[in-house]
Amino acid sequence: MPKDVDPQYATPASRSPYPESGPGSVAHFGSRLLAFLIDGAVADLIAIIVGGGYHTSDRQTLSVLIAFLLIEIVFVAAAGQTPGMRVAGIAVVREDRTGRPKLRWVLLRTLLLATVAPALIIDQDGRAMHDRAAGTVMVKVR
Repeated sequence: MPKDVDPQYATPASRSPYPESGPGSVAHFGSRLLAFLIDGAVADLIAIIVGGGYHTSDRQTLSVLIAFLLIEIVFVAAAGQTPGMRVAGIAVVREDRTGRPKLRWVLLRTLLLATVAPALIIDQDGRAMHDRAAGTVMVKVR
């Protein structure tokens, strides 16, 4: 580290371009998990309604997954947040914070989210790998 750099700026938190708390800060795992659970419940309800009731089968599981992924794609592309994210007070924004991500990045983000692992791997800024790969960040909106 150069001698003219204050050591406080060398910490990971001080290098982060996001505020440490409040609106605009990176959403914590708990709020992301809450949004995921709500969106999962909504997807389950959609699969039950469309499928004519609940069935314990691979078809039902696939229906829920498809409904979940469609919720992610449609709502994040159109509004920057799913119903679960809205309840949790978080949203997906472009890394440069110029608004919602473009559809191609929402599709990439959702495809990676479907594999689960990238959503569980978090970097030093608190961003999940599917967001980093898509050039997005989940931030608190309140």
